[in-house]
This record gives sequence, C-alpha cells and structure tokens, in this order.
Amino acid sequence: MTAGGDPDALRRLLDRRVGAFFRNTVRRPGVTCTVCTGPATSTLCGRCRRHEDEFGDRLADHVVILTYVRLGDGSDWHQSAHTVWAYKERPPAPKCANDMALMIKAAETLHGDCIARQAGGPWTAITFVPSAGRPGASHPVANLARQIRTNNAAENRLLLDIGPGFDAQPARSVRGDRFEVPLSYLARVRDRHVLLIDDTWTTGSKAQSAAVTLHDAGAAKVTVLCVARGARTNGPTTRPCSTAAPSPTTR
Repeated sequence: MTAGGDPDALRRLLDRRVGAFFRNTVRRPGVTCTVCTGPATSTLCGRCRRHEDEFGDRLADHVVILTYVRLGDGSDWHQSAHTVWAYKERPPAPKCANDMALMIKAAETLHGDCIARQAGGPWTAITFVPSAGRPGASHPVANLARQIRTNNAAENRLLLDIGPGFDAQPARSVRGDRFEVPLSYLARVRDRHVLLIDDTWTTGSKAQSAAVTLHDAGAAKVTVLCVARGARTNGPTTRPCSTAAPSPTTR
C-alpha cells in the first residue's frame, strides 16, 4: 500500500483497490442527510434531527463518512459489507484490513485540510469509538486511528472507557454515559479538537455518544471520521443511500 502524499497516485490506488465496491457518500439536502449521508427528505434525516433536538452542540461538530456499504436482504453479501466485517475478524482478513487502513490514510491526505478549515484548525487529539467486546487498543479500529499522521504523537492519543450506560436500552440511542474519559486523559481532551475514528456508522448512536462524552469532558471540537455508512438496497425508503453516489471511491 504505497502512494505517499501524492493525491493523484492515491486516487489511482483507491480506484484499483476499492473502486469496484466502495462508493463515495453524498450530502445532498432533500436526498441524503447532511450529517450521516443516509436517506432524508430535508437537511437532516429523522434520526439525526432527534439527536440534534436532544443533544444540540454536545454532538459531533462535523461527521465525515467516506463510503457506503451495501447491505442486502440476507441472501447476498456485497464485497463492501464483507470488507468492513472481515477486517475485524480473528484473525482479520489481510486485504480487508489493508483496504480499511487505506481509506483512513486517503481521507487524511485528500480531505485533512478541509476538515481543519471546517473546524477552525487541525485536530490536536485522536481517539476511536471503543467496543465492549474488545475494549482498548486491541480492537482493529485502533489500528485505523494509528494511520493518522497529523498530531498523532503518543501525547495526543487517548482511550475512551466503556461507561456505566453502555448497555442501556434502547441500544441504538445516544447517551452521555455509554463512554467515559479516564481521569488520566482529561488534559488531552480539554480545549482540544478531537478526531474520533470509527469503522461503521449504522445509526450513529455509538459515535455520537462518544462525541457527547468528549464534549462533556471539555473538548472544544469533535470531528467523527468514519469509514463506512450502511446502505440497504432492498427498499424504497433506503434506496437513496446506494443510488445517490454512482462514482467509485476516488475523490
């Protein structure tokens, strides 16, 4: 996996490695949600609107989702879905793990300056959305966070703990107590722009819960950088996710 910092070479590598099955997300008001890129009939989808109504500016300041993952009806298994699933198998599928890492590397190279402009400055701390089943740095998403080069020295990294409300119902709801910032990491959060890495966005409940936790701990800005957004293709209410982005992941 080599392309260095050459944007054109990186686009060619993306096209060769993942262009056949990953598709760029689209933010198009009235078609897709400007936060989660899922189907929407206005600026925000219903779920993201409810999140905003309840949590306001405690949510992520910016959400960057890179590609759609095509979810079928159970009778098929698209390569995009296989990639985001198999990269975290035990052991992981090497190509899938490399392709997921490539997406994060490409996002920083191609979009890092845009993320910094939107947030008023580059990120100054980095973490990822943890898993209760594989907490800490053992989860493959931690390796995605390691792909970031900018401000990713050890003193800028932090781990989120699983909070007391992690298993609270309904499971797919945003809560401020699903995660915790350990006391030892508070100084790495306060007044910082935190880049929060995730692999898959389904409802956004975990990523936004983590963003709420970071804001409550004093983060000045939180940007979510997520590889994949689930998009079903077997129903009219979900079809815009997969039809609004006809081009391969090469931007």
